[in-house]
This record gives sequence, C-alpha cells and structure tokens, in this order.
Amino acid sequence: MGTYPIMLNMKNKAAVVVGGGTIAYRKTLGLLQAGANVTVISPALHLKMEALFIDKQIKWHNKAFEPQDLQDALLVIAATNQRQVNAFVAASTGEHQLVNVVDSQALSDFQVPAKLERGDLTICVATGGSSPSLATVIRDELAEKYDDSYKDYLNFLAFARDKVKHSRFDQPTKMRILKEITGESYRQSYGMQQAFLEMIDRFENDYSFIERLS
Repeated sequence: MGTYPIMLNMKNKAAVVVGGGTIAYRKTLGLLQAGANVTVISPALHLKMEALFIDKQIKWHNKAFEPQDLQDALLVIAATNQRQVNAFVAASTGEHQLVNVVDSQALSDFQVPAKLERGDLTICVATGGSSPSLATVIRDELAEKYDDSYKDYLNFLAFARDKVKHSRFDQPTKMRILKEITGESYRQSYGMQQAFLEMIDRFENDYSFIERLS
C-alpha cells in the first residue's frame, strides 16, 4: 500500500488518544510537542500520563471508550492493550478523521515514524509498519551524523535565506547562493556562516562576491 508522507500541523487541533498506558503516553507526548489539544479516554492512567493530567497538559475522561468520544477530533490514536477495543475505535472514526491503531497497520490511516529533531530540522524514518524497531535503529544512526549543531545551522540558513531573498541579486544568483550555503563546509563551520552573513551585507552590489563562494 502506498503512503503519502506529510508534516501535519496539529497546533490547537483536537486529538483523542484511547488508552492510558505507556504506548498511549508516548503517542500523547508527540501530539503535545506538536501543539495539539489532547483528550485521553481511559478508565486508568499510567503514572506519567496522570502527571500530564495533573499538570493540565491533557484532558482525561475516566471511562471506557464510546464512539461519541471522537466527535470533535481531527486525529485519533487507538492505543489500548485490547485489539478488539482498538478495532472498535477505528471503526468508530468518521470519514474526515485520521486514525492510527498501534497494533494494526491495516486499520490505520497513518503510521507514526521514528523522528529525529534538530531545531527546525526534522528527519523521519518509516518502514511501512514492517519493523518499527528498524526505523528506530536507523533514526539513531542518523542522530550521530546530524548532531545538535544542526539546530544552530538551521537558524543560520533561515536568517541567510531572508537576507538573500531581500537582496538585489537576480533570481538565478539567489538560487546559486542558497545552494552554496547548504554545502558541507558551511554545515560544519560557524566561522564560515558568520563570514557569509558579513560578506553578503558588504558585497550585495559586487557580483565578484559570487565567485568568492566557489
């Protein structure tokens, strides 16, 4: 089955997590990090999940799941330890709701990939549900290459892109500059990043500046 990878904006969107255990907790954390408004449906909560409720980061309905619990949700995660309940949750979703069933790829509209974040850089690894463990291993391998320095590098790229965008260079020149600063030498050198920002201010109208980048 083909999938369509997207980065979904969940800020202030309603999400329902059915289940209160450790898997539900991990799924809830990811939704909270994305800014979603999370409601948990479960007659019991893991201690870490309970802490989120006490801290008012989530809403909790202390009850067994019922279809009406999904009424306002954009995204639904069925994360109980009972396959029948998870299947019932999936069957209860509406036409315009997305559901992830943690123990059934076939019943899910989407899978949650293994994710690596470095500031604005997000790298996701998915195996189509075949082996979440392998996705985690590959993510951890990538984490060694794309270390914490990429957070500052992405900040540099965003700032540099804005400066280039509002410069007087023509469009082909802008594209050449933006491609150049994604090179390995810029990724690994804070000094080169700062020198670039200084040069683009100093040589905006001097096209020999472009040759200096090569």
